[in-house]
Amino acid sequence: MSLSSALSLAKVIPWGCDVERDVFYCDYDAYHPDHAPEPDGHGCYVVPMERYFAGVHPDYRQEAIRMIAELKEGKRTEFHETYMVHWFNEREWEWVQVQCSVSRRSVGGKPVSLIGSAQRITEQKETELALLKAKEELNVKNATLSSVLGIAHVIPWSGDLKTGVFSCDYNDYHHEEATEPDAKGEYALTFDRFFSRIHPDYREHAIEQFADLIAGRISEFHEVYPIHWYNDHEYEWLETQSSIPKYEINGDLRQLIGSARVITAQKQMEESLRIAKEEAERSNTLKSAFLANMSHEIRTPLNAIVGFSELLADAQDEEEKKEYLNIIKNSNALLLQLVGDILDLSKIEAGTLEFSFADHDLSEIMEELERTARMKISDPAIEVACKERMPGCTIHTDRGHLSQVMHNFINNAAKFTGQGHIHFGYRKLPDDRWYFYVEDTGCGIPSDKIDNIFGRFVKLDAKAKGTGLGLAISKSIIERLGGEIGVTSVNGEGSTFWFRLPAGCVTTSGSAAEAIESPPESPCPDTGQPTLLIAEDDPANYKLFEVMLKKHYTLLHAWNGREAVEIFRANRPCMILMDIKMPEMDGYEATAAIRELSSDIPIVAVTAFAYPEDMRRILSSGFNGCLPKPVSAESLKKKISELCPGK
Repeated sequence: MSLSSALSLAKVIPWGCDVERDVFYCDYDAYHPDHAPEPDGHGCYVVPMERYFAGVHPDYRQEAIRMIAELKEGKRTEFHETYMVHWFNEREWEWVQVQCSVSRRSVGGKPVSLIGSAQRITEQKETELALLKAKEELNVKNATLSSVLGIAHVIPWSGDLKTGVFSCDYNDYHHEEATEPDAKGEYALTFDRFFSRIHPDYREHAIEQFADLIAGRISEFHEVYPIHWYNDHEYEWLETQSSIPKYEINGDLRQLIGSARVITAQKQMEESLRIAKEEAERSNTLKSAFLANMSHEIRTPLNAIVGFSELLADAQDEEEKKEYLNIIKNSNALLLQLVGDILDLSKIEAGTLEFSFADHDLSEIMEELERTARMKISDPAIEVACKERMPGCTIHTDRGHLSQVMHNFINNAAKFTGQGHIHFGYRKLPDDRWYFYVEDTGCGIPSDKIDNIFGRFVKLDAKAKGTGLGLAISKSIIERLGGEIGVTSVNGEGSTFWFRLPAGCVTTSGSAAEAIESPPESPCPDTGQPTLLIAEDDPANYKLFEVMLKKHYTLLHAWNGREAVEIFRANRPCMILMDIKMPEMDGYEATAAIRELSSDIPIVAVTAFAYPEDMRRILSSGFNGCLPKPVSAESLKKKISELCPGK
C-alpha cells in the first residue's frame, strides 16, 4: 500500500505553507473543498492564509492565527492543536487535528516555509465528547447517589472472595482501630475479623447466611444484628444486604457487593414503641382491674350503709340500734377514705397532685400525730407513742401530705397489731438525710408478699378494713418529696415502715413555727347557749348540722349568702359555718361582706371543694378554717372548740 493511500485511509492531509506568499497548499486529490478552483500547475490546492483562517470556527480562530504567527516569528518551532473547521463544506463543522513545524529557514534564520498535517477526527472527537459527557453525568449521578447514601447513612462495600477481605471508602466508615486508609483510600477488614465483631447471639446465623450466599443456595441476604461497629466497647445495630454480581470467566465467584446501615436509633425507637405498647396494654388492664376493684370497694360499705340504715328504722332494741349505728359509722369512714384515696390516686395519675411547701415545726406535727393516733387506738394493750424526736426542728415540706403518709403507716400498724406497741419518730442519718418510721409489734409481713406491699389494691388480709391504696399513694408522695420509701418486717414479730427525705429539708436552728394566737372570742348573746350561724342551702345538710349541734348550741339558719350577712348583722353569733356554693351570694362574697362588719368573728368554710388549691383560696379569703364534706360530728365539734374556746 502506498503512503498516500495510507494517509487517505487515516484521513490525514499533508500540507505546506509558503510564509513569504502567505498561502497554504496541499495535494488537490488529497483535499479540496466543494466548488474549489482547478489545481495549480503542480497539482495542488492553494488557499490564502486569510481564507484558511476564515474556515476555522470562531471559538478557535484567534488561537489558530496566534500559533501560525508565533511560528513565523520564530517564537516556537511547532504546534499541535485541535479545532473545528468549515474546510470541506459550508454546512457542517468538522473536528480536525492540526500539526505543524518549520521546514525551511532563510539565510538569516527566518522561517520561509512550514509543513504540517490535518487529520479529520470528527467521529473520534464526537465519541470522546460523548464519553466525556457520559462521564460527567455519571459523576453527577455518583455524587447524588453518594449524597443520598450519606443522608440515609448507607455504606456501600465490596468483598473480594479470593482474598477474603471486605472493603469500603475510608471516609464512609472505619473502625476506631484504623488510623488511616490504605493505598486505595479504603478501609479493609478480613471476613473472619468482621464476623468476630458480631454479637455472639447472632454470629452463627450470620456466618451460615454468608456461606449459603457463597455456595449459591441463596442469591442475596438481608440481615440485622448487633456488632462492635465503631469500637470494641459498644454494640450498634447494623442492617446489611449483599449479593454476588461478578463471576470469573470459568464461572467461579469473584466479588460480593452490599450495603450496611447503622439502625441503632431505629431499633431503640422500636423498643420504645414496644415498651409503650406494653405499658398501654398493661395500663388498660390495670384500668379494668381498677374499675372492677372500685365497683367492689364502693359497693361494700355502701351496701352496709343502705342496708343498716333501713334496718335502723325498724329496730326496737337499743343495743341493736347502737350496733347498727356503729356499723354505719365504720362504713361511712371507710367510704370517705376510699373516695379520698381515689381522688389522690387520680391526681397522681394525671400528674396534678399539688404540694404546698412551707416551714413547719416537726415536734408539733409529731404531737398531733400522737394525739390523733391515741384517740383512734383506744386499746390499753397497745402503747402508742412518739419515741424519737429532736427539739427545735423545722421541716420545709407539704404538711398535709407528710402527715397523710405517717397516718397511713400508723393506721396500717393499728390494723395488724393486737398487743404490744406502735412507736414512731424521726432522726437524722449520718449522710444528713432524715429518717421517719412507724414500728409495730403486729403480725408482720410474709416474705413472699413484702415486694408487692406498695402496689395498688394490695391487702395482706382481705377481711381487714381499707382500700389497699394507702401505701401506693404514700410511695408516690414520698417520691415527689424527693425521698425513698420502704419496709422491713419479720413475719409474726412486727414491721417497720419508713421513708427517708433529702438532706436540707429539716433545719435544727430554733423553733420551726411562730406562735399562733388563738382568735379572740366574739361576743355571744346571753341566751344560756352559744349561738352559731349556719349558711347552707341544702336542707339535708342543714338537718345533719342541726342534729349534731342543737343540744349544745342555738342555731340560726341562712339559706344563701345574702341571708347570712343580714342574720349576722342582726344577731351577732359566736361563730359561722359557711357553705361555699350557694345561690344569690356565694360563701366567698358573704364572708367578704361580713369581714367589713367584723374582723374577729370565726368563720369556717364547710365545703365539698377539697383540693389543696381550694383550701389555699379559702384560707386567704377571710376564713379561719375549713371542714371538707362529709363532716363528722367529732371533727365539727373539735373545730368549734378550737375557734370558740369554752363554747
